[in-house]
Amino acid sequence: MRADRRAWALCLSLAAMLPALAVPASAERTDDFVIQCRPNCDAVAAAVRQIDGARINYIFQNVPGMAATIPVSAAAALQGRPDIVEVTKDLAVNPPLPQPDLPLVADGVQALSTADVPGITASLPSNYNYNNGLTGAASFHAQGTLGNNVVVAIIDSGTANWSGVPALAGSVIGGESLIPPASDSVISATSRLNNPHGTWVGTMIAGHANFLFLSNSVLPRALTSYAPSSVIPCTPALGCASNVSIVPMIGTAPAAKLYALKILPSNGGSSPSSRTLAAMDRVLTIRRNFDNGMPSAILNPGCGAENNPCVYDSLPIQVVNMSLGGGTLYAGNDLREQLTSRMLEAGLVVVVAAGNDGPGGLTIGSPGSGLGALNVAAASTPVHERVLRDLQFGNGIGALYRPFNGIQTATFSSRGPSADGRVSINLTANGLGCFVQSANGGISLASGTSFSSPTVAGAAALLRQRFPNATAAEIRAALIQSANPALLADGSGPLDRGNGFLDIPAAANLLASGARLDTRLDKGIGSPNLEANLRGVHVQPVQFSNNVATEHLQNLLPGQVAQLYVEAADNLEQIKISFSNVTPALAAGQQNPLFGDDIVVTAIDSYTSFDVPLLQQFVSGNASFTVTRPQAGFVRFAVQGDSTNAGPISADVTITRVYADLGPLTSTGRLAQDQENVFQFDVPAGTAKLAGLLTWRFNWGGYPTNDLDLVLTAPNGATFLASTLGSPERLEVANPVAGRWTARVQGFLIQPTLSGPDTDQWKVWLTADGQSLKPAK
Repeated sequence: MRADRRAWALCLSLAAMLPALAVPASAERTDDFVIQCRPNCDAVAAAVRQIDGARINYIFQNVPGMAATIPVSAAAALQGRPDIVEVTKDLAVNPPLPQPDLPLVADGVQALSTADVPGITASLPSNYNYNNGLTGAASFHAQGTLGNNVVVAIIDSGTANWSGVPALAGSVIGGESLIPPASDSVISATSRLNNPHGTWVGTMIAGHANFLFLSNSVLPRALTSYAPSSVIPCTPALGCASNVSIVPMIGTAPAAKLYALKILPSNGGSSPSSRTLAAMDRVLTIRRNFDNGMPSAILNPGCGAENNPCVYDSLPIQVVNMSLGGGTLYAGNDLREQLTSRMLEAGLVVVVAAGNDGPGGLTIGSPGSGLGALNVAAASTPVHERVLRDLQFGNGIGALYRPFNGIQTATFSSRGPSADGRVSINLTANGLGCFVQSANGGISLASGTSFSSPTVAGAAALLRQRFPNATAAEIRAALIQSANPALLADGSGPLDRGNGFLDIPAAANLLASGARLDTRLDKGIGSPNLEANLRGVHVQPVQFSNNVATEHLQNLLPGQVAQLYVEAADNLEQIKISFSNVTPALAAGQQNPLFGDDIVVTAIDSYTSFDVPLLQQFVSGNASFTVTRPQAGFVRFAVQGDSTNAGPISADVTITRVYADLGPLTSTGRLAQDQENVFQFDVPAGTAKLAGLLTWRFNWGGYPTNDLDLVLTAPNGATFLASTLGSPERLEVANPVAGRWTARVQGFLIQPTLSGPDTDQWKVWLTADGQSLKPAK
């Protein structure tokens, strides 16, 4: 069982984003880019069409931007155009790093019409479905408010529309795929062959079915133990035998209508950020067309089958769910994030999953970090976790595994702030052990912020039905301002859980009261110094004396996280963290009976919108751990009272920094985005390892973050490239050719700043077998 917990935590790794050793670079290599234009992209698009090997992928209609595949050598020339704001790498976007889902096997299913739901709700306790009782959605259902005909767009992997997914019968009104057919054999956005993620999300919003289980099987027994009103005993009047139990799968807004925009491939892979942009842009166009009087006519008559979804150019879309995200170097300002504000202004409540990169802080990706996004963290309730653990390990284990009775922020849930100095998390809903149906008809318990987000999207749909004259900004504000912080009992603060746990009746009361809601969008300090932005949201970095710091962590509650922000300079070689006096508040016999009570320490690198783990360990006594060569900026040590603890725990923490002597500097300079600085150097014969280190001022400790690349070319023309999101960039060449080499420092992305010219200062250290090299004269 301990191994299970460790495996879940390790699923949070982002190995694809780790810095890599240099590889030979091709002179004709193409790459995918997102281009932000001023005032529009007409002339830029014409210029791109003239570049050999270039291809335009999208031209966005609602923001001045486009996506294109361009030879890398041509990208620098484009960056210098006065009608281009910036050219950025088209980074990968994924659903939040998945937590393992737990497949279930039902013994039958009863399709429900949405007209059945109010009667079922009214005849059963208000907690008839645990999640809907917790959020208050059940009381809306009993009154007939089901999100009737509110259109929710789901930007995801597609949402299935076929008879094998009875939980969504009649819910999916159409959809479209933005993935080129050559890239995915599954063309339809409503196919059963798509990755299950988007259908799981759809059932969280609009599910409506009863699943039947033998009463003595694990799921109904677990629910009977921990949430008995979530199980309906069968009777002949209910159409099932007395040895069978009903477990309803009821979404937050079971009568909502879903429009699927497929951007994630059927094989479960990632998607370029430009495709997310294109989908957001498409949703906004569809809504604006409706507002401008375009009829909601089907573009492909005869549609509606699983592999022929109906497509619309005009729909009254009111809510958008995006259970996905990716990294950003300019939180709040990239095109995806700009679109969240434009969508909100156009009447769309934009609900986004915060991400599964916790428990470290500063891990909110884009578009969740957009000012207009309603960014949702995940909670772990005792009931959901106990049911999940019973299914994994046997009835009765759940109560032993999770003795703490309070709701926690889920360990995996990403935390704020964003790099520009905003809390960034808005509110929280359960994201652990959610009952969902898959695209192929299977059922599961699934976990992640991917499922807390559609719970809130469903809540927005309920409110849109009940308050049709409220603006999207008012719906968003009501959900945030009514969230209940007291419901989380693990000491979570705003950076963990936002304003608190979703409370739909409280949001409705705010809207019904006529009180003036604060619909202003939060704006951070936006200082070019990340530390100043952190202090603006009450994050105090660890204070060192002679590179040693001590912290006493007193009575961390089960699931509570203490964030220790450690500043890391370019030449930081090691950080050592040591624990002593680890003291559970409860005696041994009162602690978790399976594991005892302990601490979990997670260290993540200095990237400011995703998690690259450097360390994850359980601590129950004196222990020391070391991380080596972190990125420049702020390394975060998340020290958590284990979520499985029965009581509080305390510890003393000592952190020691060790710096390296980089030796004499080889070269330095300043460049702008359309520039490349070049110098030469000599490599002695017999050198076993040539090493390069490139640093710059606006690293992960600055805002925004710049992206510089180091390119080394050997005398024989072989080229080696350090091109990652790392800062500093490190490059190593084994057995380099002797002679005169050329070094190029390229300003791949020099962000515009609020404080001065768009340039950055760089430094390069080059060594041959540890000996410093000088520029050639």
